[in-house]
Amino acid sequence: MTWKSRIRTGAIGVGICLMAATLAGANRLLDADSQPTTSASPPSRPTSAATPSLPSGGVIVLGVVGPDPIPIGPPSIAALATVTKVHVKEGEAVDAGAPLVQFDDRILQKKLAQARAELMAAEQDVLKAEAALQIHAGQVELQQLAIKAVEDDLKAAEDAFKAVSDALERVLAAERNLNTNQPLSEAEKQRRRDENAELQKARHLVTQLHHKLTAETKKLQLLRLSPVAADRMQAQAKVERLKATVAEAETAVELCLVRAPVSGVVEQLIASPGMTYGPSTRSPLAWLIPSGPIIVRAEVEAEFAHRVSGTIGRKVTVSDHNNVAITYEGTVTRIGNAFLPKRTASDVLAVNASPRVLECLIEIADPAPSGRPPLRIGQSVRVSFP
Repeated sequence: MTWKSRIRTGAIGVGICLMAATLAGANRLLDADSQPTTSASPPSRPTSAATPSLPSGGVIVLGVVGPDPIPIGPPSIAALATVTKVHVKEGEAVDAGAPLVQFDDRILQKKLAQARAELMAAEQDVLKAEAALQIHAGQVELQQLAIKAVEDDLKAAEDAFKAVSDALERVLAAERNLNTNQPLSEAEKQRRRDENAELQKARHLVTQLHHKLTAETKKLQLLRLSPVAADRMQAQAKVERLKATVAEAETAVELCLVRAPVSGVVEQLIASPGMTYGPSTRSPLAWLIPSGPIIVRAEVEAEFAHRVSGTIGRKVTVSDHNNVAITYEGTVTRIGNAFLPKRTASDVLAVNASPRVLECLIEIADPAPSGRPPLRIGQSVRVSFP
């Protein structure tokens, strides 16, 4: 074997030894990592007076500080609307019904004025129809009196005719024919009747009064067929229709002035003069934080619901979600009757996937205790139930 061959063989052997040593060290490190460590324990969270320990059997759930902010939306109108005036400032406290934002209502005011003018004209038509109805009633009454007068005249004429006829009949019954000295025949009597001027006059008067009574009765029938009552009803119906139009126009004008639905504080005021909003606008004009006590809505998942039952009236500890050392005292005032989707904003995009929770209301005794930051609406917190 030459010296070159010996050197090559020695180098290969040294490489094999180094490789074996490396594999052995790696196996030892892996064995060390796989062995359980008993000398060190996880650090425990320091306990302070501000962080009370959770009693045995308690449960901690997430919650949100309320009451819920109210979005103040643009008016519910079918056309574009432009802000003309903002009556409030961000952070300003307002009463219920206080004006917040005024939108341009000039066109709607003109429509309202037109509707009111049409309503006024229609009301005048009703007055005319009522007057016509009263006149018609008077005409009917007068016609009835005219018919009564004709009926009275007719009865008097008939009585007079009967008296003349009876007197003539007595004369005719007693009279005799001068030639035969016999009672008058029926033909002679009829001739005497036809020739008697007084009887014919009485008969003619009765006939005339019969015709007059028929005419006056027809007049009354025609009066009763007059559509004055229907005209009055139509005029009144038009008034009612225009009243609805005016009310609708008034509502449209009122909607242009957005008012506070409840008393509270205006936050995140977005609206400003000149901004335009449309029917499809989704962003609110501002947010209103309702006045009232600060509450927490604790969201208890189904698996822990049985552990919070019976806690109404009991004290709970509310802590900041990001700093559990900041705590507040609360009292459970209500436990929901149903499992509903979470209200938290993080779950809005996944309502179907979000678990349903049991909501518990908690009143906070002091939402701004000395030395701690105040609880704020919409803040995420943790609630420790006993």
